[in-house]
Amino acid sequence: MRFRDLAGERSVVEDLLNDLDSDDIFYDIGANVGTYTCFAAAKLGPGRTFAFEPEPENADRLRENLDLNNLDAEIVQIALSNTNGTVDLALTGDEAGEGKHAIATGDDGQTLEVETARGDSIIKERELPKPTVVKIDVEGAELSVLRGLRETLRENCQLVYVEVHKEKIEDFDGEVSEVKTLLTDAGFEVAETFQRGSDVFLRASK
Repeated sequence: MRFRDLAGERSVVEDLLNDLDSDDIFYDIGANVGTYTCFAAAKLGPGRTFAFEPEPENADRLRENLDLNNLDAEIVQIALSNTNGTVDLALTGDEAGEGKHAIATGDDGQTLEVETARGDSIIKERELPKPTVVKIDVEGAELSVLRGLRETLRENCQLVYVEVHKEKIEDFDGEVSEVKTLLTDAGFEVAETFQRGSDVFLRASK
């Protein structure tokens, strides 16, 4: 379903692919089953796409989708955040790619403990190439991801696409304006490019 209709994000996917250059390093944070990852890997070639997806079934399906299309991307099964440790991930849906898994913020029913890491930290620890383009879709935890990537955003990254979940970000005591401010402080110009329901898609560029 996600690949057939692009989950209503066709215009965002097209814009991102048009912005990618052959020498870019792309991070797909909250990769799910790989919609953005697969398209980016097809354009950039081996060794230039990194998919961060902590939920095991999604990560397995992402791996299958890459294999089916003979694509190369590194899958990192970690939830990027502003802390290193573990966190409970609230699980929804019965099939890979269906649910909107998110960091648990209360009585969320079924949960799974997953590893978390600051983006700046894991880049250094695993000696990953630093991203020039980043896409973030983490169901309300956008600020935590961005705060953990402050150094990379400021020094290396040139383009960021963020889906801000207006209703869910409030569960993390955040607001859309804080996302915009954090990106602006890191040297980006920020624009709203698309809206789906209450979710807002931001494009931040240098």
